[in-house]
Amino acid sequence: MKDWPEHLFIASILTMLVVFLFTDAKAADSTSNINYKNQPPSTAMSPGLSIGSGNDVCIVVRSGAIGTSLFNASAGIHVRDKVCERIKLSRSLAQLGLKVSATSILCQDPRVFTAMLAAGSPCPIDGLVGKAAKDKYIELGIIDDKNNIVDLSSVLPINVSKPSRDDYFGQPTN
Repeated sequence: MKDWPEHLFIASILTMLVVFLFTDAKAADSTSNINYKNQPPSTAMSPGLSIGSGNDVCIVVRSGAIGTSLFNASAGIHVRDKVCERIKLSRSLAQLGLKVSATSILCQDPRVFTAMLAAGSPCPIDGLVGKAAKDKYIELGIIDDKNNIVDLSSVLPINVSKPSRDDYFGQPTN
């Protein structure tokens, strides 16, 4: 349940409370027998969510169900995979011959930014590449003279220190 978005979790709790509070309970007398023989067990089926035609879509489908003998519930959501979108955008720009732009798209991920810096080829900034880009990052205070990252918040569109629920990249990272 910890992977559920907060609003779905709250809605499911409220639904269960409403069902339990407003359901009439009747006590059976001691002479009645309840026979469950040949009756199917209660089930909760997860919804089958469609993501359109083809597999070239950056959408992750999440669904789940829970059931008891009294109550069954299921839910499903679509989640955008931002890393997948970034890779597809980069690939399209590279096919158009815009390799610096393609690299810049990938550099929006802090892992790529760090890897490029560690490899000695810092991410492009303001049309600058290589040593000129590194000098610009040092000038802006983003890295220091020893290639240590000081502050990425001014160049990356996401919060690097602690991603919020809105900045998830489709798949859980923990």
